[in-house]
Amino acid sequence: MENKITNQKKEKKVSIGRQKIEIKKIEKESARQVAFTKRRQGVMKKASELSILCGVEFAFLAFSPGGNPYSFGHPSFDSVVTRFLTRSRVSDTGAEDAAAWQLNQQYT
Repeated sequence: MENKITNQKKEKKVSIGRQKIEIKKIEKESARQVAFTKRRQGVMKKASELSILCGVEFAFLAFSPGGNPYSFGHPSFDSVVTRFLTRSRVSDTGAEDAAAWQLNQQYT
């Protein structure tokens, strides 16, 4: 009986698990849109975690295969873009509001 239990423990279940996928453009348009939607959410989550863990500011901007813009940033997309464009270290609230309005007009 003991031998039978030992043999069962040695046997491993074989599963496919996570497999690497080849990184190339997805040919089928609908599959490409689905992959973009799922991966966009993952990238935004990782960027948000990085911001919280490391205290960094970031901006994420992407256009879907259908041409729709998506943006996300911390503390806000507009403040990070304004800081990048002006190369300033501290955001000015008044300038930030004006720049935010202008960027919203451009990206929507």
